[in-house]
Amino acid sequence: MKKIPSVLTVLLCCLITTACNKNFLDKAPGVDLTEENAFLNKANLETFMTTIYRYAVHSNFRYRIQNEAVANPANYYIPFSGVNGTDCIHPSSSISDEGDASEASFVNNNRWNEGTVLPSNIVNVEDFRYYIRWIALRQINLVLKRINEVPDADEAYKKQVIAEVKSLRALNYLEMLKRYGGVPIVDKVFSPGEKVDVPRSSFSDCVNFVVKDINESVPNLPAAHSASQTGRITALVALSIKAEVLLYAASPQYNTATPVLPMAKEADNALICYGNFDPNRWKLAADAAKAALDYALANGYGLIDEPANRNPKELDNGTVGPLGNYRVSWETNNNKELIFMYQGGANNANGITNIGNAPLTFWNASCFGSFWSGISVPLNFVKKYEKLDGTPQNWDAAGGTDLIAKYAELDPRFKQSVAYTNGYYTARDPIAQIFNGGKDYVNCKGGFWLRKYIPRNATSANFVMNDVLFRVNELYLNYAEALNEASGPVQDAYDAVNAIRTRSGMPNLPQGLTKEEFRQRVRNEIAIEMLNDDHRFWDVKRWLIAEEEGVMKGNMDGLQITRTGTAPNFKYAWKPYTFETRTFNKNMYLHPFPLTEVLKGNLAQNPGW
Repeated sequence: MKKIPSVLTVLLCCLITTACNKNFLDKAPGVDLTEENAFLNKANLETFMTTIYRYAVHSNFRYRIQNEAVANPANYYIPFSGVNGTDCIHPSSSISDEGDASEASFVNNNRWNEGTVLPSNIVNVEDFRYYIRWIALRQINLVLKRINEVPDADEAYKKQVIAEVKSLRALNYLEMLKRYGGVPIVDKVFSPGEKVDVPRSSFSDCVNFVVKDINESVPNLPAAHSASQTGRITALVALSIKAEVLLYAASPQYNTATPVLPMAKEADNALICYGNFDPNRWKLAADAAKAALDYALANGYGLIDEPANRNPKELDNGTVGPLGNYRVSWETNNNKELIFMYQGGANNANGITNIGNAPLTFWNASCFGSFWSGISVPLNFVKKYEKLDGTPQNWDAAGGTDLIAKYAELDPRFKQSVAYTNGYYTARDPIAQIFNGGKDYVNCKGGFWLRKYIPRNATSANFVMNDVLFRVNELYLNYAEALNEASGPVQDAYDAVNAIRTRSGMPNLPQGLTKEEFRQRVRNEIAIEMLNDDHRFWDVKRWLIAEEEGVMKGNMDGLQITRTGTAPNFKYAWKPYTFETRTFNKNMYLHPFPLTEVLKGNLAQNPGW
């Protein structure tokens, strides 16, 4: 195969590197796999499926810089390479009120906080997988075109493979919809020399394309795979994709007559929103979330909820307390709450496959799990944690003298998610010395370090952690949000939120809330429960609240913490202060397409770019 000549659309992305070469399928260990032999037999197809999963499944922790990924796609999936510190993970937590990146290698994240995102740098400041996605889509479409050529594959197997790749295609279109709105719909393989001229499709058409792929896939997907096949698409994964895309479609950013900013041509507004508000879209989202949740509960999935662990009373001074349900849900591997995970970097498999790997990803955490170079949590976000009685905590501007007592009053998820002054962190760093003069205070602008996904027993910078794309708690919250928007705060919506709160020792939401009041409570619950799950950055945009003071714009506050007294009776005084003022412009609600793609002439750029 030779390279296709220059074309006028974003589709070129899938053809400009190894994707257009004879070996674009990439080599699996010991296998010289090409397009010519990928369909010779079932064994070769399975190897190709491993490659597709490798390209089509993303990580929530933003692995590897994109320019190296384009130059060497075989390595794009490696979370860390240690090359001059440039390949550290870039979690979206640090480009919302969830966090602030202290590590110098996170510098690209700060372009969002400064409002300096550009079409020329979007690939490096968030969408590292822009080009990889199109390679995956070409591979998927190739399977759909040629799977019937595999002589030793029975019909049931073929149907399952078709369902898997269609679900992976839906997942990738969901990721593009979140960023760009409508994108080119590519559902065929273009031949060498064939002119490719595929413009952006409307937002509505893209949503319908995803839903159609999922609806066609679910009947042919299993409820579970064997242990050796952990990581392959199941019916629940597909249903979760559908629930999420319909939730986004119903949200204010897209379910509207007028976009935040109009396109250059009025007719192009359909690329970035529906062009009308339809409350039934919220009902469709609620129904999809409920269908996924019901399927999950009927097939052995569910919330981690041991009554004895709802409020674990985590201890200070480096003492290891019992694990709470919330912490178990994200720290324990392969538990019943986890629906789908990125699994491209298992250490004992050289990080080269998803299928058959351990259900976790291996990380060198020097850029993530260290006090000296991690993600600090602003007070803006910590204020979202309620007191144990469900009322707001008071963070008075004048400060206070007993910070430890303040922490003891908070929602148990606080201590399970955040490294706090005098609290337990990991086996390597048991006591968090976050105070003026303490070793862990360096660069800790917020006064807290984000520790969710860092195991308590970690003893070095290398450890294994979950990298979760879909989980059961998300389905509960999706259902509650969508149902409230469709029907108001009916009891089923209360029940869904209360199930999440109960398992973490928090009281039920008060009855009698208005629709607007329930909306605010469920949004707060989503923020707390889905911390560091790559949701907040997208949620505040789909809700159109990113430009509100203290969310992605305005003052970011932290705590100045001072230790007084003598051991063992130290006291910790605190006072809020502003460490940064962030910028958010309306055009940032949507990503810009890369400048190089727009300059090809057929791709309508998003407004304001």
